[in-house]
Amino acid sequence: MSTVETAFAPISSPAGEGIDEAAIRQARVDFAAVHRIIVHENMHEGTWNHFSCKVPGRPGHLLITPGQTHFSRVTASNLVEVGPDGRPVGGDGRLNVSAWAIHAPVQRARPDIMCALHIHAPYSTALASIDGWRLDERGSQNAAVFYRYCAYFGYEGIVTEADEGERMVEALGDKRVLFLANHGVLMVGDTIEKAMLWLYQLERACMNEMLALQTGRTIRPIPVEAAQHNADMSIESAGEAGYLEGMKEMLDAEGHDYAT
Repeated sequence: MSTVETAFAPISSPAGEGIDEAAIRQARVDFAAVHRIIVHENMHEGTWNHFSCKVPGRPGHLLITPGQTHFSRVTASNLVEVGPDGRPVGGDGRLNVSAWAIHAPVQRARPDIMCALHIHAPYSTALASIDGWRLDERGSQNAAVFYRYCAYFGYEGIVTEADEGERMVEALGDKRVLFLANHGVLMVGDTIEKAMLWLYQLERACMNEMLALQTGRTIRPIPVEAAQHNADMSIESAGEAGYLEGMKEMLDAEGHDYAT
């Protein structure tokens, strides 16, 4: 969120046997594509907001959105790899302080996740700014994806300290989405594809809820069993397979350079 950067100098890239460079390359390409999808769906704030992704085969290492880089210019090569100590690994990438303060503790605490996405998308942020608001998890098909998987966190100001990140971790628990009051959302997923699709579905669920509430009528709830079914299906990847590849095909057709 903040544009402040770390003062750490880069360290050399780690050498080691058994590193799957192809898997790392694929993660970089897919992760860079997520930034472009966020722009395509108009859920970005230019150079603000930040994502993280575990580096395959390098425990404790993360790929993080490069600081001061517009999401439309994020590429596989300019993503910042960061070691466990918070220092960039190789290259000359800039690291956003808020990104490290949030993503490092989240990624450490959740070995079950691969990817964490933090944005200030318009509908989810607006609803999270309403006093006492909670997502109507049975209000729409998209909302039901998050049935019993939402957590909430109060506003504490611009995040620059790791201890606030730790409190966010505590609030998130084992859920998949953390609503940050007056701020935005944090989505986590066990794959890059799931995290991106869930984030899109969450924003659409929030848009649907806001539009429905503006009618002044009561939202008809999805049956509990159906909501639970939707949430369970999303965990088992039903419906997710092919989403990211399809979006990448769209980006490729439009000439985006995210894979460079």
